Amino acid sequence: MKKYIIISLLFGFALGYVTFITLDAYSNKNHTVAIQHSPHAMHLHEPVPVLSENIPSISANIFPDHKSGYNINLVTEHFEFTPELANMENVQNQGHAHIYVNNEKVARVYGSWYHLDNHYLVDGSNTIRISLNANDHSVWSINNNPIEVSYLLD
Repeated sequence: MKKYIIISLLFGFALGYVTFITLDAYSNKNHTVAIQHSPHAMHLHEPVPVLSENIPSISANIFPDHKSGYNINLVTEHFEFTPELANMENVQNQGHAHIYVNNEKVARVYGSWYHLDNHYLVDGSNTIRISLNANDHSVWSINNNPIEVSYLLD
């Protein structure tokens, strides 16, 4: 059983690395790069404490897109998006963001803009939650409270 888990983990890391390299070839630090996940994918990571005196923060401006969905502008302080360090050792105040819709992870974001397509949304109200995550995908936290922000879209 252990060897199947190890093989699955290695395959997952390899696939993630190849996907990241492919996406990175088409991006730079001024653009959002997002890797889409199945709406049913579950990613649980322990919170990692911020040890810096400059505590990172996040907020977002969410604009309806004229064609479909929403455009989300992430606004951070004391935080640097570092797509080149994804799945590497954590560095204080660096990493990426995760976007959740109705508590389902829909994207990993490596910059300040993301387009949220309608197919992630349900009729009626939707809760959008955005977390700041370390390179290993753990959520940055203060006193074990995640650094994240939530919005209700009606």
